[in-house]
This record gives sequence, structure tokens and C-alpha cells, in this order.
Amino acid sequence: MTIARTAPEDNVTTNRRTELDWLRIGAFALLILFHIGMFYVPWEWEIKSPRLVPWLQIPMDWSTPWRLLLLFVISGAATRFMSVRLAPRALWQSRSLHLLPPLLFAVVVLTPPQMYLRAIEQFGYHGDFGHFLRRYFDFDRSFCRPDDCLTMPNWNHLWFVAYLWIYTSLLLALQACVPGLLTRMRHLAGRQLGGWRLLVVPALVLGLAHICLEHFFPETHDLVDDWYLHAIFFLAFLFGYLFIFSDEVWRDFVILRWIALPIALLSYAAHTAYILHFQGASFIPLDVKVPLSLVYGFEQWAWIVVAFGFARRHLASSDGAVRRYLTEAIFPYYIVHQPAIIFVAYELAKLRLPLALEATILIGSTGVICALTFEVVRRVSLLRPWFGLKPARSGERDAAWPRLRHWRNRIAPNLREMP
Repeated sequence: MTIARTAPEDNVTTNRRTELDWLRIGAFALLILFHIGMFYVPWEWEIKSPRLVPWLQIPMDWSTPWRLLLLFVISGAATRFMSVRLAPRALWQSRSLHLLPPLLFAVVVLTPPQMYLRAIEQFGYHGDFGHFLRRYFDFDRSFCRPDDCLTMPNWNHLWFVAYLWIYTSLLLALQACVPGLLTRMRHLAGRQLGGWRLLVVPALVLGLAHICLEHFFPETHDLVDDWYLHAIFFLAFLFGYLFIFSDEVWRDFVILRWIALPIALLSYAAHTAYILHFQGASFIPLDVKVPLSLVYGFEQWAWIVVAFGFARRHLASSDGAVRRYLTEAIFPYYIVHQPAIIFVAYELAKLRLPLALEATILIGSTGVICALTFEVVRRVSLLRPWFGLKPARSGERDAAWPRLRHWRNRIAPNLREMP
């Protein structure tokens, strides 16, 4: 069975795919929980808890291989959806207005306080924030230790936004410079992705990328030397753009979900055993590393097949106010969640609360800060672009702050009557 015999436009509709919204919401929610966990595990991060929980690495490793890969597939699909309604130039302008202001806001406003706390915690900095801020915008490279240096300015956790904008620009440039290329790619690749091959072929490609690139270009998020991540993330973005709106692909995802699930679980178990056995080892034999890289490729892709298959089966018609709210809220949540985690965790660590209570407060506080930020931002037109929100329509502006207006209308007459 082949996936595509027609042009990409033929299988793309303007109907919203609610399952993609739910998957995007779920992936970002996992990312927020993952960053909360990063405070407690030994992995390198902005700041660290004085009471590390090493076993937490095992559940955190579950979503690490595939969570961001899934987001890039969904982003590619969203770009394809927009391309039906917008010309390439208008599409690029729309994506730029959606992605670049939050990226600039993060670099200028959100990242400096995070980097300041990291300089204190990891590099022994004792100066005040004003002095640090001048060094931040002076491209200071003097915060160094043997294995690490602070890069300033920095886009921090919004590297995802920068990469997404670059991949979108690259895709549209290819489309403009080589007309018909994407259609030919869709036809050629579609012949290799029908039926069971939808599970196996992408997994093998990911495994081979891990073998050929990951050792030489480990994950950095620094753009210029991040070639392993560029390879897999751009391919994921391209897959979403070319294939996610194919009915045949969705049908295969649903059929393959029960086959992919045990493969995903077994791959995760093998990867976990590999990490536990070779943790801290200075040398890993190639006859172990190469097969495990292929297993890692199946772990990455099998979970994505599981996610798309079950989402299509159970969430395609699941719509309502919660989905609509979270679809708009999740990007502002993503933008503000990491500084919220870092500031709350930094202060909580000083209190030496019981660890379970501390983690509960950290999770709850992060959620509250994200929710309050969104509720304020969505109502203030000047703030909306900096958090990735479209300009409010006139009806939305008229409906803003309804409760505040209610109390103002009740209180104002009384105030006027006061002597």
C-alpha cells in the first residue's frame, strides 16, 4: 500500500484536527513536568536541588527520546495546515510574527534572571543583578569552568522556537527555489511508508542518524553545532508537513498502535537497562552502542506511532471549552514555565521542607504562575504578541475583564455619592 499518489494539497482540508491539539497540549505538559524534574536529577540544568533524587531519571527518560520529536511533527502539520490558507510569503510573515517576538522577549527579559541565578549557583558569582545584566548584554564569555561556559545572551528553553522558525523558513525557501520538490518528495517517500513500513522505516532512519551523528554532534541547542538534532527534528518537521494530513497515514497509525506499544515499552526497557549498566563508563563497545542506537530509534518513533494512533482513535472528536482554552494557553505556559520553576525552586530550596511537600508546592506554584500570566496576557493587547498570541479580535476585547467591569459598575455609583 502506498500513502500518496496525489499532490499534497489534495489530502489537506481546512477542518481542525483536534487530536493534534490534544497531542500538542500533552507534549508541552510533559515538557513542563520534565523541567520540574530537572531540578531534582543529576543532569546538567540551570540550578539544582541540594537534595537530588537519582531514581527520578528513570521515569524522566521515558519521554526524553520522543517528546520534542513529536512537537516538531505537529509543528510541521500546523505549517501545512496554514499553507492551505496562506501564500508562502504570508505564511512566513505569519510564522515570524508568531515566533520571533516571544523569542526576543525571552532573550531580553526572561533569560537574564535565570542566567543570573545559574551564575550564582554554578559559577560562584557574587555581584548584583544590575552588574550581571550589563555583562549579559556585553556578550560576556568569562563565566567558565573546566567543562562549561555561560553563553550570553541566550535563548534558553526557547531554542525550540528558534529552530521551528528556521525550519519553516528553510522549507518555504526550498518550495520557492525548487517548485514541485516537496510533491516529488512526498510521492517518493510515500511509497516507502505504507503499512508496517510507517513504523519501521522512520525508526531505522532515526537510529542511523543516532549512529552517524550523535557521537560527533551531541545535543547543545546552540544552532551552529547541533547537527544531530537538526537532522532528526527537521526530518520530523518535514514528515508532519508532508504526511500528517494523509488519511492513509492516519489509518496506518491507528492499525499500528497496538503493535507499536509493546515495541515502545521493550525499547524503553532496553534503553533504561543500557543507561543503568553503562552509567559513568568511560568506554562503551561499538557492538553494544550500535545496536542500542537502532533500539533508540525504535523507541523514538514507536511512541510517536502510539501517540498518533491512540489520539486519532480516541481524541479526534473530543472537543470543547477545555481544548479551546488549552490550545491558546499552552504556548504562553511554555514561554513562562521555566523562569517560574527556577525562581520558585530557588526560594523553596532555602526552606528545607520535606521533599514531597517541596515538589508538590513547586508543581502547583508553576501551574498557578503560568495560569495567572496567561490570564493577564490574553487581556492586554500590548502583551499578546510577546507570548505568542494573535491580536485579540474586537469581540474578544469587548469581552475582556467582564468581572472587573461588573464590580466597577457596582462600586462606581457609590463612590460618586460619597462626600
